[in-house]
Amino acid sequence: MSRDNPIHEALFTALMFACAAALLVATYSRNSVWSAESSLWADVVMKSPSKARPHYNYATVLAGEGRLDEALEENRKAIDIYPYYGKAHFNIGAIYHAMGRTEEAIGKYELAIALKPDLVEAHNNLGYAYYTQGRFSEALREYQTALALEPSHIKTYINMGYLYRDQGRFDEAVGEYGKTLKYLPGYAQAYYLMGEARLLQGRTEQAVEGYNAALRLDNSLAEAHNGLGKAYERQGLLREAAVQYRDALDLKPDYAEAEEALKRIIGRL
Repeated sequence: MSRDNPIHEALFTALMFACAAALLVATYSRNSVWSAESSLWADVVMKSPSKARPHYNYATVLAGEGRLDEALEENRKAIDIYPYYGKAHFNIGAIYHAMGRTEEAIGKYELAIALKPDLVEAHNNLGYAYYTQGRFSEALREYQTALALEPSHIKTYINMGYLYRDQGRFDEAVGEYGKTLKYLPGYAQAYYLMGEARLLQGRTEQAVEGYNAALRLDNSLAEAHNGLGKAYERQGLLREAAVQYRDALDLKPDYAEAEEALKRIIGRL
């Protein structure tokens, strides 16, 4: 899977960020209370060391805190107690995935699915692992299975959109991004990704529409400002492009693509 052009690289980086978040938080999403939960589950594990579920729950909280080695150990303890614990095998796969150990992650996802075929997150993550290896048909199969199990699984629609985009099936990619809006109407990221797909497709006016829709919902989305700058630059609207690149850099000072683009634009004004 090539990521040589800047547009593709920005898209891939966004996906990696989204996926990393999903991998590190296997079950819980309440980041503001991780610390309190960590203390709670540590206490439960100490009092019930022979029960698998407390080890699994404690592992999930530890992963959310970024304590991956400790999370891995707690998941292993859960499996030692109950070897058929599909969710614990999935969590280990997610941790391996976050560590860059993709092949090991795939093995764990496959085992988790064998033990618990309705585990949506395992199908989604396995699909993403296949996607990063360029195994698109296998990735699509897993995404479709995930959505058959849970039609509202937004991350899977986004992942399918990336897959279609990389195959040059831009209209289908936009369709997948759009499906997320049925379940989350104010999802700015979906509009941003629509803009990116349209820009790759060469449909600049529609790209502008997508970026502007994203920014109306979330004006702090640096990637959408950068994308709008790219679209304006293609249209020859250099001053407007420069404004968007500056906005992107104000929001994200280390945004290399926006910085390079702004330097390029200033040299042409």
